[in-house]
Amino acid sequence: MKIYREGDKSKAVCGTDGLTTTTFALRDVPFDDGKGVAQNILVAVCDRCGAVVATPPQSTPAIKAAYDRATISIEANLPSVYTDALDLAAYRIDPGLTTEFRKPLLMYYINRFAADRALSRQLADSLDETRAFFEGSPKTGRGSARRRLSMKITPTMSRELETVVEVTALNKTDVIKSVIGCIHKDIVAPDKPKGLKTLRMLAAVAS
Repeated sequence: MKIYREGDKSKAVCGTDGLTTTTFALRDVPFDDGKGVAQNILVAVCDRCGAVVATPPQSTPAIKAAYDRATISIEANLPSVYTDALDLAAYRIDPGLTTEFRKPLLMYYINRFAADRALSRQLADSLDETRAFFEGSPKTGRGSARRRLSMKITPTMSRELETVVEVTALNKTDVIKSVIGCIHKDIVAPDKPKGLKTLRMLAAVAS
């Protein structure tokens, strides 16, 4: 696979001029969905009209990184016990972690569920159990205090969350509740949590 430099020549098909010669140059490249721009990316430019007609493989990681920086907001209004459970799980992983670790931990689990549809379906099955554990019945008054969980996530993370929402047929808030219930079962409840080594590596990278 060839690596290209500014000024290198090549050929490509231009939408205006057909098969044409090109020169590699640095340009700002708009995303296909119109929601941002990857800046200063090496591309092939048509020698006749100056349009960007091709992107070499070496530029793909930079374009993806720029796209993933275009963040999306997600919010969930939860009984405060859910965010407390996330923070307690973080403390179990590493007592030095702060509330900033809520997002990496939650998205790590959502990534796992998005990659396994059968595993995702278990979230829907366990939602009632999770609600009963964290909130109790309406008569008990447990879980009445609420807290807003607000996070900025990348488009890739958003697609993974949407995948889990689609598979489970739950809304985003209930998906987040059920995922937190799973985190509690995996990390907080057991005497010896499974996967703790991996989670500590995640914490080291994310912190």
